[in-house]
Amino acid sequence: MKTQATEMALQEILSQVEKAGQKQVEDIRKATNSEVESRLSEAREKGKAIAEEIANETKRQIEQLEQQEIQAAELEVKRNRLETQRRALEETRQKVYTKLGKLGKSDLEKVYKKLVSDLPKDGTLHCRKEDAALVGKLTSTKMGTSISEPGFIVETKDYRLDFRFSTLVEKVWQDNLSVVSGDLFGK
Repeated sequence: MKTQATEMALQEILSQVEKAGQKQVEDIRKATNSEVESRLSEAREKGKAIAEEIANETKRQIEQLEQQEIQAAELEVKRNRLETQRRALEETRQKVYTKLGKLGKSDLEKVYKKLVSDLPKDGTLHCRKEDAALVGKLTSTKMGTSISEPGFIVETKDYRLDFRFSTLVEKVWQDNLSVVSGDLFGK
């Protein structure tokens, strides 16, 4: 009986040790699960923060790129507009030159009459061959060699006066470029 009592006592001890072990295992499992859940929660929060930071940085970079693209597009539009305006101004100037080159005799006489009204008498006048007779009848200034453009040049020993239409148009053009530009482009 002693062995049976010892066996029972041993079984009782084993049962208590097993219960204590199971409780420890359960406590360790609960602590491990709690630790795992805590770390997972912390990792999720950290992941959210990183994702939000990446999203904000990406949004900022996208906005910056969009702004750069908008500025580049605006600059390109301005360049194109300025080039178009430059071409329109140049075409307008060329039309003026063309019209002046095609003036009839009566219109040329009016222009030359106005231009020679204040010429010095002691100079030499140079004009196109086809205009020499017309200019000669409007002024007593000595006639010199011919030039290829409409208008004339007067030279004295002290100075040279350039009344070629291209020179006069260029001077008026430069003096009134802002007005011409405003009329053409509404500025």
